[in-house]
Amino acid sequence: EGEMPLVHERFVSAEQLGAALRRRRRELGYTQQTAADLCNHSVRVISEIERGRPTAGIGVILDYALTLGVDMELSVRGRSS
Repeated sequence: EGEMPLVHERFVSAEQLGAALRRRRRELGYTQQTAADLCNHSVRVISEIERGRPTAGIGVILDYALTLGVDMELSVRGRSS
């Protein structure tokens, strides 16, 4: 409650990305268990992603983001599109 909805953000750390994915999960009304079931990963893995732990692989993080309806985008600093 009181959290801003996830729309478009820039991340420079795993902790920031994890916090944003946690906000999105909560926005959808999912528990960690529900999210884990939907993306076929364990609650432990979901928790580690949301806490910004370096133990989760990029593929797992992408699975989780896609499950939450979050697109991941890559951009190079200092370049305009």
